[in-house]
Amino acid sequence: MKKSELGHKLGLAVCAGAALGLASACSGDEASDEPLEVLDSESSEIVGGEVAEASPWAVQVFDVRGSTGDFYQCTGTLVAPRWVLTAQHCIADEGETSAVRVGSNTYREGRRIAVDAVEVPSASADMALLHLTEAADGPFVQLAAATSVATGRDATAYGWGSEGTPLVMAPSLKKASIHIDSWYSDEELLATGVTGSGWSGDSGGPWFVDGRQVAVFSASNGQDGTNVHARQLGVDVARHRAWIDATIAGGPTVHPSGQVVLHDLSNFSGISQGFGIGRHNLPNTTIMGDDRASAIRVPAGLRVTVFIDHDFGREARVFTSDTDLLAAGFDNTISSLVVAHASDPQLDVVTLYENANFSGGSVVYGVGSSLLYSTPWDQRVSSVRVPPGFKLTLYNGLWRYSSESSVFTTDANLAPNNFDDKARSLLVERL
Repeated sequence: MKKSELGHKLGLAVCAGAALGLASACSGDEASDEPLEVLDSESSEIVGGEVAEASPWAVQVFDVRGSTGDFYQCTGTLVAPRWVLTAQHCIADEGETSAVRVGSNTYREGRRIAVDAVEVPSASADMALLHLTEAADGPFVQLAAATSVATGRDATAYGWGSEGTPLVMAPSLKKASIHIDSWYSDEELLATGVTGSGWSGDSGGPWFVDGRQVAVFSASNGQDGTNVHARQLGVDVARHRAWIDATIAGGPTVHPSGQVVLHDLSNFSGISQGFGIGRHNLPNTTIMGDDRASAIRVPAGLRVTVFIDHDFGREARVFTSDTDLLAAGFDNTISSLVVAHASDPQLDVVTLYENANFSGGSVVYGVGSSLLYSTPWDQRVSSVRVPPGFKLTLYNGLWRYSSESSVFTTDANLAPNNFDDKARSLLVERL
């Protein structure tokens, strides 16, 4: 999934970071792939904030983009020898991997360590833990207790980033004072800049109260590179403390061998979630969430039917082996799925065939209305399989505006019904 799409999913006002005067580049589709250079400090215009004290727990998060090298993304914090806490929208995009630099306040310096796994609490929470291939030396930040409350408190935010010019990095880690005003949502805090304020770039940076990290900086609003008092959002650490502790203790997710696994990157990496035999919706409270999967692993002997709508509706696909969904033209579309044994009868979709007697190419649909117009299946269907409990209506035009329609509740060839190669839209219903 692209960062721009993930930003829309998370509902971010800005692909933010601690531009505490500060902001780094959380790149979108329009951003250059070239590594960013430090802006000469004498020509910088700081949007509030000040140079931070030595902070060896602070982490620079980079996308690794093939031949173009490391592209700076966000700030993070060391929370354990092999774990970095940052924002979810900072994680690697399609065709990328991630790496971090630790142990230095200076931009693009410090020890470089690759990232080999990513964990998130849910698809909607803008928080992530990056697992490192090697242990970092520390020190590690102290996190807010699960019972702590940060609203109404003054806090200190940290981050690398541009000092008034987007996508041009400041030479050193910065900090600024902010005030945490209230809750913005069940898991997000709303704050106002005091001596500096967030902007695009250093997402994932920490907010500290009394020496403990209380939030992960997620987004800002009203920031144009000059507003030191802009509003900003941070994901509450206390609300996710149990998940953070459990993830660090348990290590990167290892899925049971008998599960179908969805991945958000087409090379079977990034965020993942496993599913056993059964029917599964993908609301954004789950780890993967809907419209995000770009690869799917299917163990031998299993079949997975995936749908573009919740509740197993509309256009669907069936997979019985590992598949790159990007290459298959079905990435970022899955909202529900049914996992079954490959030998079980297919009872979740109707199947349209290009030839009579259920032969030739085929396509499957779940409950709901779908258009065949402008698809390879427009006026191409010659037979259908309709499972028990389903009703299929085919139309020779746009649903109820059609001049002809034909209803099927069992398997059928279309020629005897005078509907061969006529279907241009359809409606699937459960009886």
